[in-house]
Amino acid sequence: MRNLLTGTVLLAFTLLPSYGFASPLSQQLEEAEALLTSQDPAAAFDKLDSIVETFWQHSPMIVRKAAFVSEISGYGSFKVKDPVFKPDESQMIYLEPVAFSYGKTSEGGAIASWSVDYSLTGKGDAVLFDKKDFVQLSVPLTKHNREIHLKMIINLTGMKPGDYTSHYVLKDANSDKTAQFSLPFTIVE
Repeated sequence: MRNLLTGTVLLAFTLLPSYGFASPLSQQLEEAEALLTSQDPAAAFDKLDSIVETFWQHSPMIVRKAAFVSEISGYGSFKVKDPVFKPDESQMIYLEPVAFSYGKTSEGGAIASWSVDYSLTGKGDAVLFDKKDFVQLSVPLTKHNREIHLKMIINLTGMKPGDYTSHYVLKDANSDKTAQFSLPFTIVE
């Protein structure tokens, strides 16, 4: 726990000044350290959790992990696939979004939702396909879960052998946050 606190403190002092809210978080980090020192690790953990929540709300959305995979069995549990596909083979993509916003379902529960803009480029960065709101993704939540993963399956039919790059813009449906990422791949016979 001590190493976690030290790492969090160092990360916060490094990153937070650029977001313009370092002072309140610095004070909260000192409070968490004092709680840990006074042998109250549960309260220190709760304080650290509130610090992460504040950072989450103020940070731009990012995609921490994006990979072609052959299998997904849960958050952080997947088998990476070499980015080589046959002409009509589906592409399964594992994503870990960070710092997204939460919405509410009609029943009052929490939900995280995104739309994805997709474009495909080929040789010489020629745009071969470009579609706004190509995919819609939603994850119903029981609380403001942070460790979630998304699964996308992209079906590209009629692709000729060659090298391509898929470009994605993940758009948070509950805020104006977006995150971009690209995945290069090869089509072979």
